[in-house]
Amino acid sequence: MNGQRLLKLVGQRRQRTSSMLDFDRIQTPPGDGDVLVEPVADLWLRLMEKNARAVPRLELQLAGIPVREARARVRGELGLDTTRLTIACGHQPAFVHPGVWAKHLAVSHFARSRGVAGIDFVVDNDAPPSPNLVVPGIGTDGRCTTHSIPFLGEPMAGAAYEGRPGLGAAELTAAGERLRSAMGHLYDQSQLGEYLGGWANRAANPNREPDDDLVTGHLAGRAEIDASFRANLPEHRVSRTFGGPFVADLLLNGERFAAAYNAALAEYRGRYGVRSSNRPLPDLARDGDQIETALWIYQPRQRRRRLWVIRQGDAIHLMAGQTCIGTVAEKALQANPDVALAELRPWLIRPRALTLTLWIRLLACDLFVHGIGGAKYDRITDGIIRTYCRCKPPAYACVTATLRPPLPRQPASPGDLARALLRVRDLRFNPQRYLESAPADLLRQRESLIGQSTQVRLARGNRLTRRQVFSDIRTLNERLVASQPGLERSCRTRVEQLQLDLASNQVADNREFFYALQPPARLAWLAERIWGQAE
Repeated sequence: MNGQRLLKLVGQRRQRTSSMLDFDRIQTPPGDGDVLVEPVADLWLRLMEKNARAVPRLELQLAGIPVREARARVRGELGLDTTRLTIACGHQPAFVHPGVWAKHLAVSHFARSRGVAGIDFVVDNDAPPSPNLVVPGIGTDGRCTTHSIPFLGEPMAGAAYEGRPGLGAAELTAAGERLRSAMGHLYDQSQLGEYLGGWANRAANPNREPDDDLVTGHLAGRAEIDASFRANLPEHRVSRTFGGPFVADLLLNGERFAAAYNAALAEYRGRYGVRSSNRPLPDLARDGDQIETALWIYQPRQRRRRLWVIRQGDAIHLMAGQTCIGTVAEKALQANPDVALAELRPWLIRPRALTLTLWIRLLACDLFVHGIGGAKYDRITDGIIRTYCRCKPPAYACVTATLRPPLPRQPASPGDLARALLRVRDLRFNPQRYLESAPADLLRQRESLIGQSTQVRLARGNRLTRRQVFSDIRTLNERLVASQPGLERSCRTRVEQLQLDLASNQVADNREFFYALQPPARLAWLAERIWGQAE
């Protein structure tokens, strides 16, 4: 075994030992209804107990606060019993597909069956990738199509979910009409009506909170569906829970954190052969004495910006790009970081992806359940924890599932299309293979030209002669094809039909449609499968 292969195996073994995850298994479940739980749920309680024992014993301090005390603060603010084990998951308040929904089901069921606390983090500090909801439809030809329905109200490119205005009754009614028009009978089979109804009820509730926004309405719509599956995890919005000594520590130690962050990225790129310096994430940069942090800073309903810091003695200058938005003193930040940073309003400090999961895994829960993407990228977070926190990373888990929409499939395969394309090409060069009754004189002329082509090639004739013979053969082939009208058109039509069929099947195979687009029976079927693996 060569040294590089041995090094790779050792790295994989070390990673398996530290995280309990078999990353070779973390792949998208291929079949409809397939569920991935890694590691198996039988190990989760043991991992939670191990994490709960190990993390509080660390000598790690965050802005001068022992990690044990910081954990107690965070959990108290989340309304958790600090003596009780906690399992968590989280995702953006987006139109999540069934694979993401599977995390919610698995965590809620595990918490209920094992008597531990379960929570869900709503990552409302992310920006929506699109203001639209993509839904399937079925055309008059029976093929599947997709429609992109505007859904998030006023466009705010680059702005976070939090603070976006919610939709009123009229807007929700209009959205329902657009969805019904695009989807036809699929709308009535889905749970979109329940989703919109839950949102509308929240919007019409006179006792709703004054700061209700787009996220609040979306969560109310989801809760209307999830109630049937007892997926009633307490929801904690990142915008309202993230902060405290953890953030203060990142600001006080910007340079050291950036070094640990970049070292973890470099290790990940080297281990998995990633050549681009911007993948999977760009390094944290330095510009003179200005250090980029792994935090966002923005004002409500405005584009998110990267937060930079400049440390000058006891003062920390906070920068949104090249704009200084405020200065905090080290003592004030250590004494009460939330109060000190509240002075920056309307500017808000929020975590970026790896920073958020680091905070959750260290302080907010005893086991965090990722999806596939998060599980793979959190190997970088493991590296940050080892270097910055100087401790062994807490274990985490991964859950996902595949549930395809109940859409018709066309009898076509990529192999069918490849053969049809080959036929179109071959018709140009060998039309005699496909003609039922080719003119004899044209066939004789073609055979004669092919003979000439062979002689010229063997004799190594000049290029001009060879080109002329080839041109004559091509012209004759075109005459042969033209002798049977409709043949070429039939072949090309076959290609076009297969391309349409395969595009339709691609829609039917898509596992990433919003889970509320599924009929209740399909969701119930998937839920039973997930519960069976999350005991």
